[in-house]
Amino acid sequence: MNVRRLTYSTALVAPILYAAVNLIALQLIAHPTGELNPWYGESWNDRLLEQLEREVAHARNVTLGITLILTAEAILIAVLDRLNHRSPSRPTVPTGVWFILYELTLVVGVLLSPLTRFWLLNDDGDLEMLAPGWHSPALIAVPVLALIGLIAWLSGPPDAVSGPRSGSGPFSSAVG
Repeated sequence: MNVRRLTYSTALVAPILYAAVNLIALQLIAHPTGELNPWYGESWNDRLLEQLEREVAHARNVTLGITLILTAEAILIAVLDRLNHRSPSRPTVPTGVWFILYELTLVVGVLLSPLTRFWLLNDDGDLEMLAPGWHSPALIAVPVLALIGLIAWLSGPPDAVSGPRSGSGPFSSAVG
């Protein structure tokens, strides 16, 4: 198993997972199926649907903004790791520090998700009441997966020096 690919995939997939979890939940919120509005306890009407539409649009913009920040950090980590990969000593400290900062940004992004009480957009209601039950656990799983990738990357062996490897190839097991 290539630990470096695991690192790249968790670093680069985490922003996509973050956006997917939030955008799917927002899509479900945008089309309310219940007859009663949980904010007021009355039926949905045009005014309430317009308010919901505005809040969902704002939440989508916040989600995409946080996703862009996370994506920029993930690309920076991939570039730094690639540059460090080429050096013979392969210092992991700079990339490890950036990965930890990225993990902290990911945790803050989860805490500031537009479907949390932090984004209480007005005094009447918030989108957290309308979010599906799976949203919070799925959102928490994103930084956990990135942390598993960080631990695997930091504990993995350094890459071997490029060039022909002794004992590798299709006939290496036949040579005794």
